[in-house]
Amino acid sequence: MGNVSVVLPLPPQPIDAPLPWGPVMRGLRWGNGPGVAWFLHEPGRDIDAWRGLPAQIARSLSLQSIALDLPGHGLSDDPWEPSRMHELVRYLLSGQVERSTSPGMTLTPLPLSPCAQGEGGMFVIAAGSSAFTSLLHATEPGLSGLVCLSPRFPSAPDLGPIPPRTPHIPKLLFAGSRADGDLATARRLATTTGGWAVVNSVPVVERGTELLATPWQDRIGEAIVAFLRDCRLRPAHNPGAIARRPR
Repeated sequence: MGNVSVVLPLPPQPIDAPLPWGPVMRGLRWGNGPGVAWFLHEPGRDIDAWRGLPAQIARSLSLQSIALDLPGHGLSDDPWEPSRMHELVRYLLSGQVERSTSPGMTLTPLPLSPCAQGEGGMFVIAAGSSAFTSLLHATEPGLSGLVCLSPRFPSAPDLGPIPPRTPHIPKLLFAGSRADGDLATARRLATTTGGWAVVNSVPVVERGTELLATPWQDRIGEAIVAFLRDCRLRPAHNPGAIARRPR
């Protein structure tokens, strides 16, 4: 075989993320790069819904990909309290999350400090109402970019909070164009938040993480990788560097 070498992705590591109010979120981490991409599935699913996307991003971009089960989902502790979703997202973006990768290991902070310094970056990839809540917190310092799969209002749009304008945060929104209201909601949120906000759609009735179970899975994964790579290449501290109109 000569000198041909094959670089294999690092196997995922189990990870615990204790929340300040009690429950422990559990999931998997791929890669060991300086940046991090948080994966938050929509309520009613678990981290398996992300399929191969976390490993693809860790391999393609040398990021840590961390997929966590929401409280009350998968292997995470009960209870599931939708009203605490705001606290959960804020806590993840704070960079103070602790981890343990094996029983009995002392909890230590995740190595996220380089994100705040612009090295590697910190990203959130979320679906459904988790994506909508992430849009509400896109003003948190240190966030380098946000990917939303079918962001959904947790209640009627006129009754819920409106995401703030965040023209300095790049955003990629995906929707199923045949899913009732999915594409219209994504376009509305992209327009509301402003700045570099790109809306892509695929011709399916599925939405959220279910988009990754369609024949368009590879296209969606490639688009997300390209978007995150662009985020890392954009000029730092220059909110007006790139502005795109939602399609």
